[in-house]
Amino acid sequence: MDLLSLTFTDWALGGIILLFVLYKCGTWNHDYFKSKGIKNPKPLPFLGSMANIAFKRKPIAYLVEDICREFKEERFVGIFQFLEPLVIVKDPELIKRIAVKDFEFFTDHQETIPENADSLFSKNLISLKGEKWRDMRATLSPAFTSSKMKNMFHFMNQCGLQLGDYLHNEISKQQPGKPYVLEMKDLFTRFTNDVIATSAFGVQVDSLKEKNNHFYTMGKSVTNFTGIRYFTLLGFLFVPKLMEFFRIGLFGKKEKQFFSDLVHQTISTREREGIVRPDMIHLLMQARKGELKAEHEESDVFVNGSGKAKKIDLTDEDIEAQAMIFFLAGFDTASTLLSFTSVLLATHENVQRKLQQEVDEMLGDDHKLTYEKVQKMKYLDMVISESLRIYPPAPIIDRMCVKNYTIPATDKHPEYTIKKREGIWIPVYAIHHNPEYYPDPEKFDPERFSDENKNSIQPYTYLPFGIGPRLCIGQRFALLEAKVALIHILSRFNLTVVEKTPLPLRLAHEGFVMTIGGGFWIGATLREQVAT
Repeated sequence: MDLLSLTFTDWALGGIILLFVLYKCGTWNHDYFKSKGIKNPKPLPFLGSMANIAFKRKPIAYLVEDICREFKEERFVGIFQFLEPLVIVKDPELIKRIAVKDFEFFTDHQETIPENADSLFSKNLISLKGEKWRDMRATLSPAFTSSKMKNMFHFMNQCGLQLGDYLHNEISKQQPGKPYVLEMKDLFTRFTNDVIATSAFGVQVDSLKEKNNHFYTMGKSVTNFTGIRYFTLLGFLFVPKLMEFFRIGLFGKKEKQFFSDLVHQTISTREREGIVRPDMIHLLMQARKGELKAEHEESDVFVNGSGKAKKIDLTDEDIEAQAMIFFLAGFDTASTLLSFTSVLLATHENVQRKLQQEVDEMLGDDHKLTYEKVQKMKYLDMVISESLRIYPPAPIIDRMCVKNYTIPATDKHPEYTIKKREGIWIPVYAIHHNPEYYPDPEKFDPERFSDENKNSIQPYTYLPFGIGPRLCIGQRFALLEAKVALIHILSRFNLTVVEKTPLPLRLAHEGFVMTIGGGFWIGATLREQVAT
């Protein structure tokens, strides 16, 4: 056929047919939930329910919250993650069944990065599946007990002292009484970078003074999910097979090489010189030798009857993968928690003053911070708990069904079978902001978590670090470093609202990332007793 001989009508008809075929390809399964009697928001071709995420019009926290509000009477709601159907499980009792009681049906996270696309990322604890995950969790769980955290406290405290001294020097350069204006996310990523460097890898850095040290620049690089990496992540969600075929990884060669060299050099030096340091690399070295003992507080799910974790053969790449995910979580999760908490304290002076009073009383005249003192600060724990309720670092929890699971029918809802390899989301942010569970949910009120009130919180409606056996393994680490940082700051400084503080606080349209639009800008001044 001579293309030049085709008329406008021929081209128009061909275009219409092509559009029709594309439409059918992008909507072929859009009656999936309707045919089963399950409610769902109307999806768009190819984009499903994710258009606002793909085009950065709304953060995922707000997107899922809006869906939960629209279908507030439903136990679960169907949505389309681009072309794939999944359900958002809202009901606390159903969450308990799926994530705890019937965990065997939902042992895995959704597959984000195929193993053939990025073997390093696929071997970390979060990405591992089935027995491989269970064995790795059993191996690593003893590394995160209270006693191990106590051993790492010294490293965190040294970084806290660095943080306090840096702020003191910067504020001292200001005119007396004038706030030193700073962006807290930048400040706290530098602090958490130094914590993870020393407590995980045995590397001493001061990212507040050495602004562009290699450790920090790598941290910023691997936790940057904007630009090309944002669209790469969308590619894994939208066309994972295509990404796997072209072996497109989430991280570049330079970043992978950094962690590979760091782990290899650290391990070889310690083995050669007999260096023992109670940090994460040492614990991973113990795990490889099968010498990491489980303790009484560990769950029987992860250890055998001898009280010793099952020994698995950890390759160098396995250790690199765990080191990378520790770095990612330690660098970003704790800094996000600290950033939100500091802004909440700056905007709620009464809470800040009450917390400073507790800090002062606990530190005492010697002004010396110990692990035991940190654990005794109840109001500090309340403040952080409420901050995590309002701004959970992970706005959703995901699981993948590993074998068909049937949700029984009720008087108001039909039976529904979640098929093998289909995903579910647990809407953490939406649950934390549901007035049915938390009256006046937008109010920052640490008293919700007082000894008198916390027992009235409905079970399975507070999920800042996940739920069930897949609960975040590093939550003790993140909470301890956050508390240490806040103690060092609040004991010496006041946090205040400044002109650049983005009020009212609204989440930025960054898709998957929990952050504030405009940045975490606040002011800091010396407290009177420090200033004099």
